[in-house]
Amino acid sequence: MRVLSCGKARNFRSLFTEVIYLTGVENQVLLGEDSMSDNDPILEENLRRVLQSFRTGTPASPFLSPELTEADAYAIQYRLVERLKESGEIIRGHKVALTTNAARVHLGVDEPCFGHILDTRIYANGSAVPLSELADPHCEAEIAFFLKDDLRGPGATPVQVMAATQAVLPAIELVDLKVQGEGIGATDVIAHQALHGGVIIGSRMIDLAANDLQYEGATVEYNGLLVGSGTGFEVMGNPINPIVWLANKMAEFDDYLRAGEIIISGSMVTPIRVSPGDNIDITFTRLGSVKASFI
Repeated sequence: MRVLSCGKARNFRSLFTEVIYLTGVENQVLLGEDSMSDNDPILEENLRRVLQSFRTGTPASPFLSPELTEADAYAIQYRLVERLKESGEIIRGHKVALTTNAARVHLGVDEPCFGHILDTRIYANGSAVPLSELADPHCEAEIAFFLKDDLRGPGATPVQVMAATQAVLPAIELVDLKVQGEGIGATDVIAHQALHGGVIIGSRMIDLAANDLQYEGATVEYNGLLVGSGTGFEVMGNPINPIVWLANKMAEFDDYLRAGEIIISGSMVTPIRVSPGDNIDITFTRLGSVKASFI
């Protein structure tokens, strides 16, 4: 196993920023045809509600308009990201959600969904992470892919994902379950950034080629107690598969994965609710560990 060192004085976030600069990644969002026009009052009202929930950390209730399609929901998400960019936030990557069959069955869909990762919600290993902007935060054990090359669909393959990946890292995703209960739909999840609340990135960068991620294990300690475990097989058979899906799905929106981005592939364990004062420590079989406290 080859470990790519970040150096003692550099956390992942600083390294990540350097790679963004060196690879010339542009902070842009590309949209193909979408169903959201500037004058569509229904979609604009739903966008307003999503943006308010994102900025205030309040639950998203009631649910979004039931007539929204998947295309509408992604249009709202992309427009949300544009609004956040206008206020100075920067896209640093993406997440894949609904990577378990149970989650997809619950929402009545047959594929995952994705969201954007913003620079203001990336935290270094061991950080004290504020929860004030999240309505109902939960932690997930995930594997993060750090890209060295652009990855475009359609037609992306696992081999191309491996070739485009600089390294994999242990990660904790903060999922904000601000939409839940009877009546929730996949469009609610998609429009709300696939419920992304933040991500804590481990400090060890591991060579993907040296590891078979379907057998990678993870154990979760919550305030010192073992509360969950899982393997990469839980994530669509192999955490590489959600990245393949993501590259191909984003092509539907004339978008793609860029060199320097971080992609989190989906949870290996059941989400664990956290509150201020809690601590989460996740240990992987070969990828090392990642931890966070919450305030």
